[in-house]
Amino acid sequence: MRTHNYSGEKGIAIFVTLMLLFLLSLITIAVLLTAYNYNNICEGQTRRLKAMVSAESGINYAYYQLRNDATTNFSTTYYSEPTAATITLNGITANVWATGPVSGRYTIKSKATYLKTQVQ
Repeated sequence: MRTHNYSGEKGIAIFVTLMLLFLLSLITIAVLLTAYNYNNICEGQTRRLKAMVSAESGINYAYYQLRNDATTNFSTTYYSEPTAATITLNGITANVWATGPVSGRYTIKSKATYLKTQVQ
C-alpha cells in the first residue's frame, strides 16, 4: 500500500481560497458598477422626458393664450429667439415664443433645457 506525503502542498488550500475570494470580489464590483451606471442612465432619461413634456406643455399654453387673446394679456410682441416666456422648475428651463403673424398665422416654438448633471 502506498502512502502519499502531502507535506509540500499545505499552502494550496489558502491559495485557492484567496483566488475564489478575489474572483467573487471582482464579480461584486462589476455588478455594483453596472447598477450605478444604470441609475445614471435612467436619471438622464427622466430629465430628458421632463424637458420634452415641459416644452410641449409650453406650446399648448401658447395655443391656449392665442385662442383666448381677447380675454388674456398674452404678449403680442413676437420674437425670433426664445425670450418671450421663461419658466424654470426642478432644474428644467422652458422658453415659449411666437413668431408671426404671417397672414393671420402664428408659429409657436418652445425649447426646454435641463442639467445633465445636477449640482448639490
